[in-house]
Amino acid sequence: MTGDDQAALRYAVAFNMGTVDPVFNRNAAYAGPHLLVMASGIQNMSSPGSPTAVAVEELRRLDVPMDPSGLATSLERSIEGLRDTFWDLLAGDPGWDGTGVMLTAMLWRGTHAAIAHVGNTRAYMLRGGELTQLTRDHTLGQLLVEEGTIGPDEMGSDPQHASVVVRWLEGKPGEPADIIAHEAAVGDRYVLCTARTDHTMTPGALRDIVQDTARDPQDVADEIAGMPLERYGTFACVVADVVRQPG
Repeated sequence: MTGDDQAALRYAVAFNMGTVDPVFNRNAAYAGPHLLVMASGIQNMSSPGSPTAVAVEELRRLDVPMDPSGLATSLERSIEGLRDTFWDLLAGDPGWDGTGVMLTAMLWRGTHAAIAHVGNTRAYMLRGGELTQLTRDHTLGQLLVEEGTIGPDEMGSDPQHASVVVRWLEGKPGEPADIIAHEAAVGDRYVLCTARTDHTMTPGALRDIVQDTARDPQDVADEIAGMPLERYGTFACVVADVVRQPG
């Protein structure tokens, strides 16, 4: 058994649909042995289908074993293929105009991973009791912080800071997704959350829920998804632990 084959994912998915059916933001998630996906949708009233469902269906083809050296390239090509799919849908039906997705996907082989990210869905890693956000929010607030216009402590001073997304994936030309190579370790826990996670819980509250790595991922995912939604209509999350396979 090689080093790449000694580690595996133990994963779970949970949803909270809330009390309102949100027309403009529907979530979809997927977790498998080699792929984790979280997608939040941008959807208009006349859309004939769900862009998040399209995204998950397109990307789940990647859930197969592959050489670690090809993870990032395969994920990048699939993301661009998804953009082409949205373009074809838009060409066939103008109802797809204005639709798209914010998504975070992780493609795995053993402890090797590649992350694709666009929008304000998020991926977190718990390692050694410390929770780290692996993705960068593509929001107005984050952009202003990086430009030096506001300080990090001012991010919550205006609701638009978190709610205005400056990058997403649709059927029109746009900035590519962030592609990040990542090395995991046995014992790591990963959490993928829907857009605007900060409206549901603070990073400290999320850390308190996920830090007990002895808990089953499904129990953890259910607790995260069960948090009060308040202003946000739906919530979804994926929880995955990197575990050692029996020899």
